[in-house]
Order: sequence, then C-alpha cells, then structure tokens
Amino acid sequence: MPGTSTSDPARRAPFVTMKTGGPLDGLVTISALDRDGSAGYRVAASWIDDRGRRSESLDTSTYAVARALARAAANQLAISRPPRLSRP
Repeated sequence: MPGTSTSDPARRAPFVTMKTGGPLDGLVTISALDRDGSAGYRVAASWIDDRGRRSESLDTSTYAVARALARAAANQLAISRPPRLSRP
C-alpha cells in the first residue's frame, strides 16, 4: 500500500469487524498492515470464557487468507468454541 505509513492511526484500525454473538461474546477483526513497504493483514479474535478475556491473532500477506481465517474464527466463536488461528 504505497504512500501509507504505520504512524497513521487510521491505517492500523480494523476495517472489518464481526461480532459473533453467543455466550463467548466474541469479536473478530481484520486490520491492514504496512510492514516495510509490503502490505499484509492481521486477523484478531477476542472472547470471554471461564478464564477471562482471551485473544489470538495471526498475520498473513493476502486478504483472501485473512478473510478465510476471520470467517473460520467467527464460526468457531458462534458455536461457543475458542478459535485456533492458524494458516489454512
């Protein structure tokens, strides 16, 4: 993403947010990254279970992979299972 800077707060903000519902009160986001001039995406999932607030995240280089990871994490949270973010 030429011409952008990681110091720009809007650049780091999630641009996709999914509230999953269910008893885990889950939230999944996709954020754009700019790492040394190469674009990337961070998928982050957070939820609340009997151990408190938990979260996981994973960085990937393509939006297609980020979208697949986010969808899988949201589906897991919706059925009350903590997601395991890993590459498909």
